[in-house]
Amino acid sequence: MYLCINIYKAILKTMKKIIILILMSIPFVCMAQKKDITKYLAGAVPEVNGRVQFDKAYHFSIPQNEAFQKLLDYVQTQIVEGENHLEQARITEYDEKNGVIAASIQETLYITRSAWVTYSTQFFYQLILQVNADSFDISLRNIRYMYDIETGTATHTENVRAEDWITDKEALNKAKTKLLRVPGKYRRATIDRKDEIFRGAAKSVGIVTTKLIEVEE
Repeated sequence: MYLCINIYKAILKTMKKIIILILMSIPFVCMAQKKDITKYLAGAVPEVNGRVQFDKAYHFSIPQNEAFQKLLDYVQTQIVEGENHLEQARITEYDEKNGVIAASIQETLYITRSAWVTYSTQFFYQLILQVNADSFDISLRNIRYMYDIETGTATHTENVRAEDWITDKEALNKAKTKLLRVPGKYRRATIDRKDEIFRGAAKSVGIVTTKLIEVEE
């Protein structure tokens, strides 16, 4: 009997420690979420002449012709033929003399992906790379989605432009401090995918970038 009481006390003591650790971790999780969301707030989706367009420039240290071939291979194998590619994805132009690589992409974009729920959309965009002597510019533009809209008991698919869906005006609250529920998720997924594409392009020519670990709210 005495042994059983001691075992019971030991179990209670262990459970208390676990509960204390869980409670202590909650503030840190909340802080991570708060810090994480700032990446998606005001200014995260730039507009050029009224159209959503992401641009970035990278400098490399390999010969220009080598950089061009590596970037062309990256676009073909990792984007056009990537894991989530769909049938319309293709390279539309490549011109080594002028350093131009262009692709029209259709792929699956995961809006919500967890152990409990997965929701995705068809994601369309144009990817343009301009390869120079010691650098390249990369641009992601002409973005649109095939969005499933529920009306009563029926669901229909609508073609939605990024300009009408993920801009500051459409995806943030008036104070620009929070993401709106549905367009905010699209905005977040689009920014994450853009970052993934840009990092991959940089890595293909030997540029090391920092990958941020995102925390789902």
